[in-house]
Amino acid sequence: MIVTAEEVNRSFRGTLELLHSRAEGLKSFDMSEQGFWRSFAAIWLTLPAYIVSLAFERLRLGLLQPDRSLLGNLWIDLVVALGHVASFVALPLAMIWVARRFHLTRAYVPFVIVTNWVTVVGLLLLSVPAMLLLLGWATPPLASLFSLAFAIIIVRMQWFATKATLGISSLAAFGIVLLGIVLNSCVASLTRALLG
Repeated sequence: MIVTAEEVNRSFRGTLELLHSRAEGLKSFDMSEQGFWRSFAAIWLTLPAYIVSLAFERLRLGLLQPDRSLLGNLWIDLVVALGHVASFVALPLAMIWVARRFHLTRAYVPFVIVTNWVTVVGLLLLSVPAMLLLLGWATPPLASLFSLAFAIIIVRMQWFATKATLGISSLAAFGIVLLGIVLNSCVASLTRALLG
């Protein structure tokens, strides 16, 4: 499934509406079965974030040098790529059980579609402070401050999107967002453990 430029534009517009707590932003997303599968294909839009993650891991391991290629260590490339994909699909997979347990199966597809697009925007936004740090345009404390600010914005947007798509209370939506944060932390820890 290929994501069209029109769908990317529409979905980003819907995500921006959700950022401003406007539930009508949900109308911008393709809630069909094809839209569901295409929302997973949207991970290709996060390729710049993957490259930044790869560079950041190589820097952390002391392997990022001006005279060496960014790609070139198959193990590092593969582990970072698998971590990137796992962070994208962890919450949708976990939500299969949650949706069945709490009788939210009717809202599962819209939740996943919107969550995938929010994740695309989130990964791209969070790669900006890391990129600024890698380029030397931001100090580590400043990059951390930017990351924290972007993370708060993304968590709030995911909370509102979860509440709007599943039709649940604010507290329950926060619990699901927290589950996503825990899953992504586990993926990041496992990725770093595999890389050493």
